[in-house]
Amino acid sequence: MATDDDEYIWDCWPKMPNGQDFDGSDLLNLVRKGSSPFKDNWDVNKLLQEIEAHMHAKVVDIPHVSRGSNNMGLHMKLSNQREILVRLGRSDINMPKYDGFPFDSMIRELNFESATYTLLAGHPDIPVSTLLYLRPPVKHESGVDYDVGKSVQGRRLMVFDFFHGRSNVWYELLPGGKDDLVSQAARLRASLFNYNPPKDFVATFLLQRMFAFMPSELPCPVEPTRDFWLTVFRCKIEATIKNEGDMIGWESDNNTVGPEALKAKQSLLRFLPHMLPLEENEEYLYRMVLEHGDFGIHNMSITTEADKNHVHIKSLYDWETGCIWHAMLADPEMALPVDLNVDENGKPTITQVSEDETAENRNKFMNHDKNYIEVLYQHAPDFERVTKAGKDARYLWFQLKRWRGDDPEEFFGELGAWAERRMAEKGF
Repeated sequence: MATDDDEYIWDCWPKMPNGQDFDGSDLLNLVRKGSSPFKDNWDVNKLLQEIEAHMHAKVVDIPHVSRGSNNMGLHMKLSNQREILVRLGRSDINMPKYDGFPFDSMIRELNFESATYTLLAGHPDIPVSTLLYLRPPVKHESGVDYDVGKSVQGRRLMVFDFFHGRSNVWYELLPGGKDDLVSQAARLRASLFNYNPPKDFVATFLLQRMFAFMPSELPCPVEPTRDFWLTVFRCKIEATIKNEGDMIGWESDNNTVGPEALKAKQSLLRFLPHMLPLEENEEYLYRMVLEHGDFGIHNMSITTEADKNHVHIKSLYDWETGCIWHAMLADPEMALPVDLNVDENGKPTITQVSEDETAENRNKFMNHDKNYIEVLYQHAPDFERVTKAGKDARYLWFQLKRWRGDDPEEFFGELGAWAERRMAEKGF
């Protein structure tokens, strides 16, 4: 993909000689015939050499290649009967005019993902694939002889044990199968919420997995307490809205802190002590939880039984957007063709609904959402409690997360007015 300035972000998906998109099938035979659909961007044989060297077996088949937003997934069969999933980046960081994810952030992301797969390996209620091999992208200095059309070194690479199953099963399921899938996903989401990540894992990754903007370090140790999270919120607001005239948002936005944003900053900082609940037993509110960050069937390996009324979620994958937050900020969102979610009071609501969706289908998805939230709360009772207790904290956090740098004066002006209104309603 190239921008108007011909900057490179990632490879376009290849076309076949007939002009159709490559359907992902029969890649190994195409490569052997010299007809690799990827030949203009990277050499499949170079990837096979790396895989075979580290797996100590020959690749005998590549049944399917799938396309993701940042990676492609190659299902490979080996000569020792093992099946693996190879996740290869769609972008080469050594391409001229590369303008994709920064190298440093890509390394941090890979380190987190690798640690997460290791952490959850063998967990009975949070199924993940076993990570077999990881190789970060290798960045070459400018001027070094490097053929991006042949090497795969500039692409991130992860190899997993292969779980049979697919993600795009929703529309082929009968009503009972859809109910079964939603219920299983709810139990999986509850298990993730109930899981307590180790202290060293939290200390290592909490700050670096925060969305923009944050300081490079926190002024206090990482602790599951109200005081710590007050500090986190304060640091986030101060890092996002600095002083009048300073840059706000991303450099490419060319925006500066104006009077409305500065006024909002003071309102938000005053609101913080009144926003976070103060309870004698605060552990259930402020304990650390591991968030997947993109929870939905598109990131699950799902097998279906012949009757289409029963399914099995085999693995939850693609943890690249994962993070660590306190329990009140846990996000129940579950992506189907619509998003199953809760409103500010913890009640079921659906979002990301197409304008063309029929009333009948909306009602069906709403019933699925009610089922999902009911099962989630049943298996994780604290989820409902913290969602209601953290109403204001959740609103502020997710508003900041969704901001993309546009109209900072208007955006933060409205957020500041919200904070003032909430303080007045609370009697402060």
